[in-house]
Amino acid sequence: MSIGIPEDLRRTVEEITMNKLSGIKGRIETINFVDSVIEELKKRGIALNDDLEAMIRPYVVDILWSLRKKGMISIDEDLLHFTVTK
Repeated sequence: MSIGIPEDLRRTVEEITMNKLSGIKGRIETINFVDSVIEELKKRGIALNDDLEAMIRPYVVDILWSLRKKGMISIDEDLLHFTVTK
């Protein structure tokens, strides 16, 4: 889903996602986590139009899904919550 996201922004999203995951304890709602990544981008002064935000949100979920495959997080069957395992 990273098609259309500029490379530097894609790397920033990945960095923020990994940093936020390192501070998570317990189970978290996926949508709240994605919202927190978007908020961090805005705090860093990155202007997001609706189209760009619409591309970034599923990209964060793609990152989470790839981490699930690596065993770093477990995602509930309903995809609404996840837990960091490593």
